[in-house]
Amino acid sequence: MSYRKVQKTSKGTFLISLPKDWATEYSLDKQEALLVTQSSDGSLIIRPPQTKIREIRVTIPMAPYISRHITWSYLMGADEVEVVADRPISKRERSEIREAISRLAGFEIIDEKEDRVIIGTLMEAGTGSIEKYLRKELFVATNMEREALEAFMRGDEESAQAVKQRDDEVDRLYFLLVRLTRGAIGNSYISERLGISPLVALDVREASEVLENLADYSVKIANAVSHPPVIASPEDESRLKSFLEEIVDVQNKAIEALISSAFQDALSLLERKPKIANLIKIKGSVETCELMKALAFQSILEQILERTFDLIDLIVPKTIDTSLGRA
Repeated sequence: MSYRKVQKTSKGTFLISLPKDWATEYSLDKQEALLVTQSSDGSLIIRPPQTKIREIRVTIPMAPYISRHITWSYLMGADEVEVVADRPISKRERSEIREAISRLAGFEIIDEKEDRVIIGTLMEAGTGSIEKYLRKELFVATNMEREALEAFMRGDEESAQAVKQRDDEVDRLYFLLVRLTRGAIGNSYISERLGISPLVALDVREASEVLENLADYSVKIANAVSHPPVIASPEDESRLKSFLEEIVDVQNKAIEALISSAFQDALSLLERKPKIANLIKIKGSVETCELMKALAFQSILEQILERTFDLIDLIVPKTIDTSLGRA
């Protein structure tokens, strides 16, 4: 890092010299056109003409828990992962590798030899892709909530199984968003290409984790489905349906506010929490089903409520930032 003095010409133009080593590295010449952009904090970013994202290639040895190493490489932004061994890779190991990449959106096996497997990303992400994937994760997670609660109320074990199968889809979207937002947070060029600031990327990363947690709670509800159903009271069923509609509405509005930067309704969303919490109290459970099952189910609903309002906690501070900006 170095400080450079600003010079001013007689015509009022401001000049600053470029570091010689940097100019040499990118083979800059006289009259070269450089891209200059201004970030939200006022900083100026200067990029050489041939700026591009450098591909990240990772080589990892074949070892126990290879799936974890592949996942970690993916989340760290690797474009290519080469798994190598000092012997032929077994069928079981190849199956483990394939299972690992099946959870990682955009990763595919691009080359395969007796002692190595090369995995690469075939996905190009651009402006709007983060918002698109977050909305898709929201759509799948809220549908899982609907299907899980309906299956629980009906004692429908077949529908419950379908809910559990959809959890892998949410996991893939979550891993993908972690990968993209990490890139946007750590690299201004990636941030600009994706059309998202590092600060917003951080919020999206946290929101995506909340949605992944909500999908996990839906799986817990699906695992608790039994026949005959736990919920037998029409009054309790009505309360649960109201809970479902309220909680999904809050989740949708919170994510949309985060994406569109429309934070004016954040406080009104926060005020809905006591009303929704009251809908969790299943009055007839003690008389109509086993007490432990009823308490376990209500505990899951309480966790869904708390994680949902963690989304609101992401956007409420923005109302303060907005008001300060207008002051």
